[in-house]
Amino acid sequence: MVDIPEGYGPDDELDPEAADPLYLQLAAVLISRIEGGTYPLGRALPGVDRLVQEFGLARGTARKTLVLLAELGYVRTVVGKGSFVIEREPEEQSPNSPEGDKPTA
Repeated sequence: MVDIPEGYGPDDELDPEAADPLYLQLAAVLISRIEGGTYPLGRALPGVDRLVQEFGLARGTARKTLVLLAELGYVRTVVGKGSFVIEREPEEQSPNSPEGDKPTA
């Protein structure tokens, strides 16, 4: 599982000198926009060309970010149409998590 860096807001710029790779920085910004309502359920995210233009990225970096967001369950990609925000499935609790240790009555 990939760790998305924290602390990125919807209007943050990407920093090529940062320790986090650009695709993870972009993922953090887009997730912030999704969770903040800039991109509501059913809405298409900007396409690769738009992300390249807005963030000054290579096409491969923008593509990698959209693939990652699909893998994480934030978007569904439709070939030829774009990547659309979807409702995320709740993460399953592991039996070793604190929520799994609640006493039963």
